[in-house]
Formats: sequence, C-alpha cells, structure tokens
Amino acid sequence: MASSNHRPIEILGVTVSARSEATVADWIERTLAAVGPVQQIATYNPEYAIAARHNPMFHDALRRCELVTADGVGITLAARLQKQTIERMTGVRLLELLAGTGAPLFLLGAGPGVADLAGERLKSTQPNTQIAGAWSDGTPAPERDAETIARIRKSGARIVAVAYGAPGQVLWIERNRAALSDAGVRIAIGVGGALDYWSGLTPTPPGLIRRFGIEWLWRLLREPRRWRRQLALPQFAILATIEALRSRLGKALGLEVRG
Repeated sequence: MASSNHRPIEILGVTVSARSEATVADWIERTLAAVGPVQQIATYNPEYAIAARHNPMFHDALRRCELVTADGVGITLAARLQKQTIERMTGVRLLELLAGTGAPLFLLGAGPGVADLAGERLKSTQPNTQIAGAWSDGTPAPERDAETIARIRKSGARIVAVAYGAPGQVLWIERNRAALSDAGVRIAIGVGGALDYWSGLTPTPPGLIRRFGIEWLWRLLREPRRWRRQLALPQFAILATIEALRSRLGKALGLEVRG
C-alpha cells in the first residue's frame, strides 16, 4: 500500500495521481507489461484546469484518465498551497520516457512533417526508441477517426502520442478508447507541443527557463499571439488559492470542503 505521502491530490476538480517521475516510470512499465484496455495519460496544467471549468466533456475526460501528471509549475505551486509536494512532469519529458521503453510508438498530429522529425530526434537520443508510425496530417475530426485508427492498428503501436492541442487531444483519446484498445494500444497520451520541441522546429528554452518552470513565458515572448491563452494563469492562481484556503478551513473545522 502506498504511503500517505503518495496519495493523489485534487486540484480544481481533477486528481493529479502521479507524484514523481519514479511513480510515472513504474506505472508505464507495469501498464506495458499487462494485458487490458488502453490507459490514458493527461498532462495537467493551469490552462487545462481553466478550460475544464468551462467544458464539462473535457473535465469528465480528465477525471477518467488513469494517470494525470503535473505539467506546469502552477500545478506544483497549487499542491504546495495544500501542503503537498508534486514533481513536475512535462509532456516533453514524458515522451522521452515512453520512447525509452522500446515499445512501438505512434506519433500523431502536430502539423506537416513535425511527427516524422520528432521521431528521428527521439531515436537519436533514446537508442531503444521504436517508431511504429507517424502521421502529421491526422486531425481530431471524428470523420477521420476510422482512417487514423486503421493506421495505428497497421503499425502495431503499443503507445500513441497525440498532438492535437487541448482539449482536442484528450477528447480524441477519450472518444477512441475502445478502438485503440482493439488495435492493441496500451498507453495513449496527449503531448501538446512536445512534438514541436522534439522535432527541433521549436527551440528548447534555456536551462534557467526550464529550471524555474516558466516555459510559458519563453513561448509567449516568441509567440505574442498566445497572450490570450496566458490569461488562464491569474485565474488559476486565484481559484487554486481559494481551494487551498477552503480545504484548510474544512480541516480546521473537521469537515470535508470540496470546491
């Protein structure tokens, strides 16, 4: 039985189940070794949290994911407000871990040529990487699902990494759970901009930027049109603070207070 230090943490209605990289690596190993339906990983960040509050389908899909990691310094700070600790796990790092298992990996989406380039770079850094297939032109449109699943099935992939952005990638996996399972896929993950980084088309932020978890600022400076998306950050900070205060008040009164 896991210790209390490894209990999942609920942040704005979504349970973050992965507390450390070791937790994630162990989960990946066990999942690939087992037989059963596809398991979904979600990388939770403040943008996800705010979007989920306005999109019930997205919120429900996140809650049904078998593994949710903290992809965003805002999530780790929200955990600290609850006097808990979570290790940050970005989509870029998760993709590296998954590739390193040697399980056949299918890269889906991200735009023309991006998935193929990302696959080549993953193979150059992770010797065990086995790219089963890549389809940069895939889309989250339901009418294209049959073609996408057929490509994945033919590839023999055990892991599928989907780069359709949020909430598209999470909802695509949720909608196609049964079909992915039938195709033999064990793990499906939405990786957002991770394929852009691994392709080399989007420069990797400097080490200091990564250390402090402010990749969002790096991307905003390079792509000012993203400013509207960053409005989620102050909203998240306010809501996470309120949630933590309510939780502390509830504990002080001997009550369970839920947001």
